Amino acid sequence: MPAIASIEDDATVLYNKGIDLYEQDKIEQSIATFKKAISINPEFYEAYYNLARIQESVGKYQDAILSYEKLLQLEPTDYESCLQLANLLYKKGYLAKAQACLAKIPINSEFGTKAKTLSDKISKRQAEIQEETRVKAAQTLKTSIVGSVPAPSGLVVDSKGNMIVASFSQSVIFKISPDGMNKFVFANKEKGLDGPIGIAIDSFDNIYVANYNKGNVVCFDKKGNPNILMYVKKPYCINLDEKNAKIYVTEQQNNSVLSYDISDILKLSSIQKQEEIKIPEAKQKETPEQKKVITFPVTDRNPIGTPSIIESNFTRSNPQSSVTAPIMVPAGSLFDY
Repeated sequence: MPAIASIEDDATVLYNKGIDLYEQDKIEQSIATFKKAISINPEFYEAYYNLARIQESVGKYQDAILSYEKLLQLEPTDYESCLQLANLLYKKGYLAKAQACLAKIPINSEFGTKAKTLSDKISKRQAEIQEETRVKAAQTLKTSIVGSVPAPSGLVVDSKGNMIVASFSQSVIFKISPDGMNKFVFANKEKGLDGPIGIAIDSFDNIYVANYNKGNVVCFDKKGNPNILMYVKKPYCINLDEKNAKIYVTEQQNNSVLSYDISDILKLSSIQKQEEIKIPEAKQKETPEQKKVITFPVTDRNPIGTPSIIESNFTRSNPQSSVTAPIMVPAGSLFDY
């Protein structure tokens, strides 16, 4: 009996020393002292409690969880520690274990209301995780990587399904084919890009770029020719309202949103498109006439001459003169003889 009393006294001395060290802000020494007290008396419930609280206060959550679990083995009805343990398990993502811990706290106890609130919070998070898991599973089936771009910052798709992607770090706009197999530089610093972020595209494949580092908005036609539309202090997001012929740009430095009228761009693009349509139609109309072939009887296969004026070997009588005159025939013409 005297030996047991001596051991308990030693553990108590260390316990009190641990508290003093904690109050002196000597955290690591305090933790070590409580652990030493526990090694002397493994059933020292209060030492586990203080150790767990100190470990929790300095962010050593995993160590605190182990200390709380040992404490609750010694004192299962310590509902305050049970609540603390559940909260730590929740923070570390052990949701099922946290719920099991909260289930041990009677609803009519001092900590019952707080336990119910935390339990509801954990249930909500569990439902969110289930939904995230479902979405990720569906995403895996439907998602594929179709291109690689360093620091991608903006993306639009043109009328042919090509992806137009901005790289902020490289100040480049890439065009990537729909299957992701082909990628080439559509615009770069040589065309005035410097830190492109937001991108918009209209139905004529004109591309509008928020050029962040340059402080402007640039319009590239479908051939990649640039045209500075406006100067903006740190332009970021850009959006297109083609119906009302406007683009909207966020100006970070002035905390504002700007609009710019693009009706002239859309009108010009429409005219150019109509011209592009007319040219193939005109060529189609010319084709039948170009393909006309003059046929001759089998015995008359000699080619028509090419000089502008040719002299015929045939003669005729001049009624006004007895001189025989040659018949002059325009180039490419035919006559019956």
